[in-house]
Amino acid sequence: MMNMINKAFPTKNISFSESMVVEIGSGAVGMVAFLNAAKRYAIDPLCDYYTSKPELVEHRNPNVVYQTGKGEDLPYPDCSVDLVIIENVIDHVQNANQVMREIYRILKPNGILYLTVNLHPAWGAFLHRIIAALKIDRGHPYTFTISKIRQFLAGHQFKISHCEWESYKECRRKDYSSSHAKKDKIKAIVGLSEFLFTAVSRKE
Repeated sequence: MMNMINKAFPTKNISFSESMVVEIGSGAVGMVAFLNAAKRYAIDPLCDYYTSKPELVEHRNPNVVYQTGKGEDLPYPDCSVDLVIIENVIDHVQNANQVMREIYRILKPNGILYLTVNLHPAWGAFLHRIIAALKIDRGHPYTFTISKIRQFLAGHQFKISHCEWESYKECRRKDYSSSHAKKDKIKAIVGLSEFLFTAVSRKE
């Protein structure tokens, strides 16, 4: 993550050692656990469940505050956060626009958003929207392409400073060659393979 942030701001010595960082949808541990920052918060709707599992808790960083909550209603003051991390989460939430409004609210002026999301090419996005509408894939109610995620970030007043994405062809090839999951091969055949997009953005 810091490698991406440094690429985004090559002339600045970015450090969060005196900063407040929040990770939304952190899972059991989160990326924030491995970041050097003065204040670290990890919020996830399943936090209570993860906390009940000692085998998961043992991997947590004791300097991170783990909290139960959703991205649509963040318990942090306005303009209080220097960095928000949302890794492979925005397409899973109930209300993506509300999550982005909350991120914008809590970030300081010129605060940084580090976002990753799995994307589809145009044909795969079309198919996935049908699947989402039919509630076949309840875990992914949102579908993004490269152009759509760029528009989505810009529409919420975030300016991309640097972004990278995987090769769709390579991801589809891996799915087709998978020897572990028949589902992956089917995704490749019908055009539903995904590729990871990563963006470092500034609050405008």
